[in-house]
Formats: sequence, C-alpha cells, structure tokens
Amino acid sequence: MKSNLRTMPRRRPGWAALPTGIAILAILAILALFAGARHSLRTALTLRSAWPPEADTLGLPPVAMLRFLSLGHREMAADLVAARANVYFGSQIASRGEQLWLDRALNTAADLDPHFHRLYLRGAAMLVYNGRAITVEALLAANRLLERGSHEFPGDWELPFQRGFNLLFELPRLVGEDDPRVADWRQQGVEALRQATLLDGVPPWLPNLAARMLTKQGGEELAIAHLERTFEATSNPETRAEIARKLAELHGRHLADELAAGAASLQKLIAERYPYAPEAFSLILGPRVAPGVDLDATLQPHCGSR
Repeated sequence: MKSNLRTMPRRRPGWAALPTGIAILAILAILALFAGARHSLRTALTLRSAWPPEADTLGLPPVAMLRFLSLGHREMAADLVAARANVYFGSQIASRGEQLWLDRALNTAADLDPHFHRLYLRGAAMLVYNGRAITVEALLAANRLLERGSHEFPGDWELPFQRGFNLLFELPRLVGEDDPRVADWRQQGVEALRQATLLDGVPPWLPNLAARMLTKQGGEELAIAHLERTFEATSNPETRAEIARKLAELHGRHLADELAAGAASLQKLIAERYPYAPEAFSLILGPRVAPGVDLDATLQPHCGSR
C-alpha cells in the first residue's frame, strides 16, 4: 500500500512552530505597545481638557494653508476670518473674558488680504478698547497692526495719528514716567504725529495740536481728539460704549483743570492788585497804579525793627 503523505497539504509554520521564548517576547511586545498607546491617549486627553473651550472654533491653521484652501479667493477668506473675529470680540465683551485669540485673527485676516483697509483702524481699536483694563501688550499689538496699515496705505493720516496717540499718551500713562521705555515711545510718537500732519486730508487742528502735544494740556487734547476719531471709525456698539465712557472722563477732567487754572489766575490777579479789598475791586478797577512813594518799601525797615 503506497503512502499518501506526499499528497497531504503541508501545514504552514505558525505560533506553534515558534520557540516558546520568542512567542512570549512577541506577546509582551504587543502588550507593551498597547499599553503605551493607551497611556499616550490619556495624556493627550488630559492636555486637551486644559485647552480653552473656544480653541475648537477659533484655532486657525497657518496662513499658507488658508491661502491654498481659499482657491484664489483670498479676500473672501479674509472677510470670513474678520467676521469670526468680530463675533468673538463681542462674545468676549459680553462674558467679560480675555481677548486671547483676537490679535492672531486680525493679523491672519491682514495676511490674507493686506488691502483690507478698515481692518487696521477698527482692529487696533478692538485690541485696546474691549471692556477690560488697557494693557501695554494690547497697545503694542495695536501699534503693530497700525504699522502694517501704514505700510499698505501710506497716505492715510489716521493710521500714524492713532499710533502716535498710543505712544505719547496711553503707554506712558500705564507704565509711569520713570519707565526707561517712555523716552523712546515719546520720540516715536512725535515722529508718528509729524508724519500724520504732512499727509493730505489731515484736519486743520492737528498741526497746531502736534506743536503742543508735549504739554499736559496738549496731551489731554490729543487724547480727546483721538477718541473722537476712533468713535467715528468703529461701528461695534461695545467699543463705542467704552470709548464714550473714556471721553466723558477726559472731558470732565479737562474742564476741571480749566476751572482750577482760572481760579489760580484770579487769585494771582487779586494778589497783584487789591488783596485787602473785595474781589470785585480788582476786576472793576483794573491794574493797580504804582504810587509816587512806595509805602511798603518805606515802612518795611520800621516793621522789621519791632
């Protein structure tokens, strides 16, 4: 009887064919990979739980990718990013939250469409006047955006005007006159306002104001003029409310300073004219006429000897 072993199918080597040690090592390696993957997943979930909730909707990809995804419609992509930034800005004001994503969104929109003119002025106002305390970081971010706008629109006087206001008024007020950065800020601010006065369309009051801007009164006038222009440039109701509050404060302080200066001037006038008489005498009779004999000088030695 012939054997049929040659006709039987051969069994392929499997786990049973491996030595016991190698099989155990392979199983341990698979288990280790599974445990490592699970640990990595837990770590990633822990890190993700620490992200702000708006990261899902406000996280922006790189500008190069957005340009590619826009399929050549970069202006439309910039409009969409700017619109989302406006919504985020309003929601953060309503919830009194920080504007963590605003600077990046505004600059991304400017990267997509550098000729987005109104983005620079309104964006700078949004970065500074957002219902929270003004910070040095917010002002510097606004100035960077204004500088970009000045590069794209060199004939727009409002861009260097707003930047000069931030450098001359807002930044020194925040850090104090003893800060070593103030001198450089003021120098840059003076140059920014000088550039603004040389451009077409500048209002007639700006050159005169620029000449007086280093005085205290000139600084307050600059602040009032800047806020009034910003109020006109922005359409966001929350930003307008914040600017209106600051304008009311500045107008009130400006009026108080004028009244105090007037009172001091009146006291000086009375002291020079008729300090021993009612105030009306000094106002009605006018300057005091010098006597032929200076009685004060004559009586001074006798008064001092008593």
